[in-house]
Amino acid sequence: MTTPKPEFSEKFIGISMFALAGPFIWVLHFAVVYGVQHIACVTLKDRADFWVAASIVAVTVVALVALLLLILKPDVLKSLDKNQMRPANIKAFFIGMMRLLAFLSFFAVLWSGIALFFMPACGSLA
Repeated sequence: MTTPKPEFSEKFIGISMFALAGPFIWVLHFAVVYGVQHIACVTLKDRADFWVAASIVAVTVVALVALLLLILKPDVLKSLDKNQMRPANIKAFFIGMMRLLAFLSFFAVLWSGIALFFMPACGSLA
């Protein structure tokens, strides 16, 4: 008796994870921004405003650059299919999905990053 072949290959899972790179960057940005903010506000108390602002700006810029690269240079996806096994329409679908999700994630990261300029850094945590 032979075991059945898995329905999805590792390549499909890898290409799907790459297509979800935008939301992954968004989640990572969200976790780092609020994690750093909470830790800095609790530990540094009155001196935290500068460090929270600097870290949020730095993390937001890094995340936005990464998302822009996904939107403007989607050719990285082609390297995941070196054997040219997938039809062109499936590749186009995954590239389009990756770019759309990265575009939405770009605005989500931008939104949470600019909140720094409208709210106090440690207002509710002080």
